Amino acid sequence: MFGSRFHCPDCGSSDAFRSRRRTFLEKYILPFFLLKPVRCANCYLRMNASALIPVRERDHRPVHPHAAA
Repeated sequence: MFGSRFHCPDCGSSDAFRSRRRTFLEKYILPFFLLKPVRCANCYLRMNASALIPVRERDHRPVHPHAAA
């Protein structure tokens, strides 16, 4: 869990990006444990990972692309 590289437990990919903090737990509690939400760039599995592991920033696209039109 606190390794130096991201490793997806589902597909084994090492490519990930930050995911948006959604719940009270993710916003206020998990940072005390040095955890952040991340999403695998290969299989899109969402999980919590160490805040010390470097991952890509997420793309800032609209949540619903059709709503932006």
